[in-house]
Amino acid sequence: MGVSFGDNAHFTVQPLETHSIMLSLHETDSVSGSFSVVSNDETGVSFIVTDPYNNTVLQYDNVLQKSFSFTADTDGNYQLHFGNSVSDVYSKTVSLNYNVTSYIMGMPQEQFLFLVVAAVAVIGLMLYAVLMPK
Repeated sequence: MGVSFGDNAHFTVQPLETHSIMLSLHETDSVSGSFSVVSNDETGVSFIVTDPYNNTVLQYDNVLQKSFSFTADTDGNYQLHFGNSVSDVYSKTVSLNYNVTSYIMGMPQEQFLFLVVAAVAVIGLMLYAVLMPK
C-alpha cells in the first residue's frame, strides 16, 4: 500500500541543462500538479514526463506555466524533466507543486482507510454490545 503525498520545489535550471525529479509510483497512482517559470529572456522550459522504461508520458515545449496530470501505468520510477535547451545564456527558475494520490480497490487511499477504520469501529461496538454483561 503506497502513501499519498504532495510536494513543492523551487529550483534553477542552468542554460542547456536539465533538472529532473524522480517519483516512485505504483500502478494507478495519479499525479497532478503545476509549475511556473521565471526567466530573463521570457522563454520557458521543456517539460517531459517519462515512465520507468523511459517512454514519454507527457511532453510540452517552451512553456512558462503549465498544469499537468497523468496516471501511472506500471510500478516504478517516473521522471519529471525540466530542460533549458531554449536558452544558452539565461537560467530558469522553476516553481513546482504536485500531488500524488494512491488508489486501493478503485478509491483514494485516504477514503479506503477511513472506511476500514469505520468498519472496525462498528464491529467493535457490536461485539461490545453482544458480549457486555447484563
